[in-house]
Amino acid sequence: MLNYGLVSTAVGEDRTQLLDGMRLLAEIAHKHGIPITWAIDTKSAPIVAKSLTTWHTENGDVPLLLLDIKPIWEENWEIQREANPGNSTEAMASHVVTMREKLPEYITQEWERIKRTLPWAEPSVAGAVFKNDVLLRALEQTGFRGLWGYHWSQQNTDTDANTPEPEIDRGGFGCFYPLEASTSADTIITRDTTDETLEAQFKNIVGIPYHTAAHLAEDTENLRAALLNETAQQHYDIYVKNIAWNHWLGYVEHIDPRTVAQLGEEGLERLDAYFAHVVSVEDTKPIRLSQMVDDYMTHCEKTEPTAIITTHTEIQNETANPKSALKMYYCDATCEFTFVEDAMEPVEIKNYTSERVLQSDASRPALIAFSPTRYRTELRITITIESIKAMPYGITVWGDHEGLQLTESNSDDVRWIGKHSLFIRLALQSGKNEFNLKLTI
Repeated sequence: MLNYGLVSTAVGEDRTQLLDGMRLLAEIAHKHGIPITWAIDTKSAPIVAKSLTTWHTENGDVPLLLLDIKPIWEENWEIQREANPGNSTEAMASHVVTMREKLPEYITQEWERIKRTLPWAEPSVAGAVFKNDVLLRALEQTGFRGLWGYHWSQQNTDTDANTPEPEIDRGGFGCFYPLEASTSADTIITRDTTDETLEAQFKNIVGIPYHTAAHLAEDTENLRAALLNETAQQHYDIYVKNIAWNHWLGYVEHIDPRTVAQLGEEGLERLDAYFAHVVSVEDTKPIRLSQMVDDYMTHCEKTEPTAIITTHTEIQNETANPKSALKMYYCDATCEFTFVEDAMEPVEIKNYTSERVLQSDASRPALIAFSPTRYRTELRITITIESIKAMPYGITVWGDHEGLQLTESNSDDVRWIGKHSLFIRLALQSGKNEFNLKLTI
């Protein structure tokens, strides 16, 4: 099943254009039975309240609370730096403690202002650009269950390097538990610590991508761009084809209603045709983001690994024919990998245990040996990898391996990606690492 969620940011200074765009989007989406999650803030809530109430009653639409904690965050940081001159450690500690107290109060006040115009609304999903663990914990305290707005390629470039707890945007093309990666580092595990105890510390907030398909094309950050480029259906169909080897799969799309008002007749016809295609897929379930969060929590005890296979076309030069090859994107709680066909090792690594992208060849793990041996009905594989530090890793063995069954392994995970590849997830330690797998033929 592919859970489909449509988000529209209902904010803007031009009231007429905003309401016109919302009306056009709602007419087309509701025509096809697609509910809309409207991202609003306290300024836009009174403007859009009447429309949202009608669409909530008739079509199940709900609001999403947009939050901007950056001003309050940076203001308090300056106060703490001035109060603790020359002692950045003390300033940071005081800053984080203060923010842990202030953010729940700030979120509650913002939501109370929403409730004045939308008394039927319930806190469920928030949205933010500036994010960190303190915000996630504050959302948890105030009754929210999801945070929307994680970008595939956004980097932490607009945050002061000296500021504690800078913005965290782990990319992402799947839902996940944002606090899971940091739980192991923040928790002192004793013999009395249980899996349930650890799970309870991160399983209350689900992270949601800003726009799922953003990793499939550089110019795809919203549905309008995909419509204009005529790639919306292509990107959506890629995810439909990937349902089979994913335990849980979601597809979130974002569109600004102000741009819907500017689409024109042809653009609106494209949008209508696209939504018709979305709901024509039997394995697709159009839902609100709040429902997506609930469904994820019900079916995924921990961050569910997601693997997406697509075809990558590369033009070698002006005279040569385009070369097509498979490409695989993988993500779980602690990492993201990108693989290209016929290469075992990832071409890009995002390591969320250290919150940075590894780009230098010198810092990458090295595959020293991959030795498959056939013994009667068994296939034995020995993998040797050298790493300069402990980190999550994985390799892909391309080809059809569906006839094999795993009988023994000291790797973290082994999963079959249809007939495309066998993915082996590894936890590396500093130095030389050896892994052994046995598969029956």
